Amino acid sequence: MSCHDLDDDACRKIAEPMMDDTMDGFARHDYQRHTRHFSVALKSGIDPDAFVAECQAQRSAWGAPGTRELVCIFRKEKSFTLVWNQSFERADGQIMAVLTIALKGGRYFVDYFLIH
Repeated sequence: MSCHDLDDDACRKIAEPMMDDTMDGFARHDYQRHTRHFSVALKSGIDPDAFVAECQAQRSAWGAPGTRELVCIFRKEKSFTLVWNQSFERADGQIMAVLTIALKGGRYFVDYFLIH
Protein backbone atom coordinates (compact mmCIF):
# COMPACT_ATOMS: atom_id res chain seq x y z
CA MET A 1 0.00 0.00 0.00
CA SER A 2 1.15 3.49 -0.82
CA CYS A 3 0.30 6.54 1.25
CA HIS A 4 -0.03 8.37 -2.09
CA ASP A 5 -3.31 6.47 -2.50
CA LEU A 6 -4.87 7.88 0.69
CA ASP A 7 -7.27 10.78 0.18
CA ASP A 8 -7.49 13.62 2.71
CA ASP A 9 -10.33 11.98 4.65
CA ALA A 10 -8.41 8.71 5.02
CA CYS A 11 -5.30 10.57 6.20
CA ARG A 12 -7.33 12.50 8.74
CA LYS A 13 -9.13 9.38 9.96
CA ILE A 14 -5.76 7.76 10.69
CA ALA A 15 -3.94 10.81 12.06
CA GLU A 16 -6.49 12.75 14.09
CA PRO A 17 -6.99 10.16 16.88
CA MET A 18 -3.20 9.88 17.13
CA MET A 19 -2.84 13.66 17.30
CA ASP A 20 -5.65 13.84 19.88
CA ASP A 21 -3.74 11.41 22.14
CA THR A 22 -0.45 13.21 21.51
CA MET A 23 -1.88 16.63 22.39
CA ASP A 24 -3.93 15.31 25.32
CA GLY A 25 -0.81 13.69 26.76
CA PHE A 26 1.05 16.95 26.24
CA ALA A 27 -1.68 18.94 28.00
CA ARG A 28 -1.86 16.49 30.93
CA HIS A 29 1.91 15.94 31.16
CA ASP A 30 1.16 12.25 30.55
CA TYR A 31 4.18 10.70 28.84
CA GLN A 32 2.47 7.35 28.17
CA ARG A 33 -0.54 8.93 26.46
CA HIS A 34 1.63 11.42 24.57
CA THR A 35 3.84 8.67 23.13
CA ARG A 36 1.16 5.97 22.73
CA HIS A 37 1.37 5.90 18.92
CA PHE A 38 5.03 6.86 18.53
CA SER A 39 7.45 4.72 16.56
CA VAL A 40 10.21 3.05 18.54
CA ALA A 41 12.75 5.48 17.09
CA LEU A 42 10.72 8.55 18.02
CA LYS A 43 9.85 7.32 21.51
CA SER A 44 13.48 6.45 22.24
CA GLY A 45 14.44 10.08 21.70
CA ILE A 46 12.11 11.42 24.39
CA ASP A 47 13.13 11.22 28.04
CA PRO A 48 10.04 11.12 30.32
CA ASP A 49 11.48 13.65 32.79
CA ALA A 50 12.53 16.06 30.03
CA PHE A 51 9.06 15.64 28.49
CA VAL A 52 7.35 16.76 31.72
CA ALA A 53 9.71 19.75 32.02
CA GLU A 54 8.95 20.79 28.42
CA CYS A 55 5.20 20.42 29.02
CA GLN A 56 5.42 22.65 32.08
CA ALA A 57 7.44 25.28 30.22
CA GLN A 58 5.04 25.33 27.26
CA ARG A 59 1.99 25.42 29.53
CA SER A 60 3.47 28.36 31.41
CA ALA A 61 4.19 30.24 28.18
CA TRP A 62 1.16 29.36 26.04
CA GLY A 63 -1.49 27.93 28.34
CA ALA A 64 -3.58 24.90 27.46
CA PRO A 65 -3.97 23.70 23.87
CA GLY A 66 -7.22 24.45 22.12
CA THR A 67 -8.62 23.67 18.70
CA ARG A 68 -6.65 22.74 15.58
CA GLU A 69 -7.33 23.63 11.99
CA LEU A 70 -5.81 21.48 9.25
CA VAL A 71 -3.66 23.52 6.87
CA CYS A 72 -2.26 20.87 4.52
CA ILE A 73 -1.23 17.26 4.00
CA PHE A 74 1.99 16.09 2.35
CA ARG A 75 2.27 12.49 1.10
CA LYS A 76 5.18 10.19 0.37
CA GLU A 77 5.23 6.50 -0.51
CA LYS A 78 5.39 5.24 3.11
CA SER A 79 4.37 8.31 5.12
CA PHE A 80 2.23 11.41 5.21
CA THR A 81 2.51 14.62 7.17
CA LEU A 82 -0.29 16.84 8.44
CA VAL A 83 0.23 20.48 9.37
CA TRP A 84 -2.28 22.25 11.59
CA ASN A 85 -2.77 25.72 12.97
CA GLN A 86 -2.91 24.80 16.68
CA SER A 87 -4.47 27.26 19.09
CA PHE A 88 -3.35 27.73 22.70
CA GLU A 89 -4.91 29.87 25.43
CA ARG A 90 -2.19 32.53 25.55
CA ALA A 91 0.02 31.98 22.52
CA ASP A 92 1.21 35.10 20.77
CA GLY A 93 0.67 34.51 17.05
CA GLN A 94 0.10 31.26 15.25
CA ILE A 95 1.43 27.90 16.43
CA MET A 96 2.15 25.18 13.91
CA ALA A 97 1.58 21.54 14.89
CA VAL A 98 3.12 18.88 12.65
CA LEU A 99 2.60 15.12 12.75
CA THR A 100 4.17 12.61 10.39
CA ILE A 101 2.57 9.19 10.18
CA ALA A 102 4.73 6.36 8.83
CA LEU A 103 3.57 3.01 7.52
CA LYS A 104 5.84 0.31 9.00
CA GLY A 105 5.10 -3.40 8.90
CA GLY A 106 1.51 -2.77 7.83
CA ARG A 107 0.80 -0.42 10.78
CA TYR A 108 0.75 3.33 11.14
CA PHE A 109 2.96 5.06 13.71
CA VAL A 110 3.72 8.66 14.63
CA ASP A 111 7.23 9.13 13.28
CA TYR A 112 7.63 12.88 13.86
CA PHE A 113 5.92 15.46 16.07
CA LEU A 114 6.52 19.19 16.37
CA ILE A 115 4.83 22.17 17.93
CA HIS A 116 6.40 25.45 16.83
